Amino acid sequence: GEFRETSSREVRLDYTGAVLRVVVEFCFTDHGNASHHLDNFMPESFVRSLVRVSAAAHYLDIPHLETDVLQTLTDMIAELPSLACAVYDESINVGNPVEALSRMAEKKIRARPRKSLLPVKDNVGGVRSLDESLLEKIVFDKQSRISEFEKFQCLQQWAERGSKDSVQGTDTEGISKVESELSEEISTTITNLAKQLDLSRIPVSKLTSVVEQSHLVTRDDLYQAYRSRALCAGRTDHKIVVEGAGTPEVNGTYIQEGVHQDTPMYLMEGMWEGREVIFSIFLCSETTWYISIMPEGEMPGEPTYIDFYYCDHASNNCWKIPSRGWQPINIGQTPPPTCFVTGFFDSKDSM
Repeated sequence: GEFRETSSREVRLDYTGAVLRVVVEFCFTDHGNASHHLDNFMPESFVRSLVRVSAAAHYLDIPHLETDVLQTLTDMIAELPSLACAVYDESINVGNPVEALSRMAEKKIRARPRKSLLPVKDNVGGVRSLDESLLEKIVFDKQSRISEFEKFQCLQQWAERGSKDSVQGTDTEGISKVESELSEEISTTITNLAKQLDLSRIPVSKLTSVVEQSHLVTRDDLYQAYRSRALCAGRTDHKIVVEGAGTPEVNGTYIQEGVHQDTPMYLMEGMWEGREVIFSIFLCSETTWYISIMPEGEMPGEPTYIDFYYCDHASNNCWKIPSRGWQPINIGQTPPPTCFVTGFFDSKDSM
């Protein structure tokens, strides 16, 4: 036959002993006790090993074990979303045999990007788990819903992890040289990716206290961001409260983040149909305000926007948010909302 064992006394399998023990136990008992064989592994190493178990099961034609691994990883990610990045990274590295795992992990990251990319529990997983080749694809994924500042945080955290990991295993004499070379390489990668950020959508307080201090963005880009922010200075205190909408998900406090058609645009993080999304309030064609879900990477008014309410508003001061007069559109439910604009605006004069 064409099997390797027909021509060789030794056949190598590219799997660790722990992975093969899980497979062998499954063959004998119809269930694989991964936690027993991988109990010394940290959470990220554990899920990466499970991906390898799935690859071995695929190679050895054990579909039930593949199904068990998929369910186990799905349950673990539901409990700790930041593990999705490690599963995705390992699945992409393994390739076609575990394509179902990479699709599942990518879907989980898109559904809960903040919790997936920016872990708050013991720094487990998250964007630090991603290989450099996957960083742009995941952080700037147009189907994901994270703010520009959160994208920046992802780049910053990955750079910090990359700097630490790059010198592990290097002797003392070589550390300084390796640190210098790899830090420059990492810095170049992050600086190039940071150019894709719309810094004008990051609050000035964050630009000053975090972004500028990181030295990951150029002075010219920062200047342009400050300039864009200054265009709206004095016109708003950056907050709009939406209340009373028949679609309750749109209710809440919106913060000014960026400008569209020389008019302030307001955003709020929220949930829609189980997904993290960005709700937006913006003026289109200088006559109509909309409350919509803003797809990442799209400009206001694109067909891909999910519109809930609109308000025709002709005024010499078109940047004033109307308090009343909103109407449902598309999937918006009655009653329409009322918008209370704080600070500089007088909501009674905004009609």
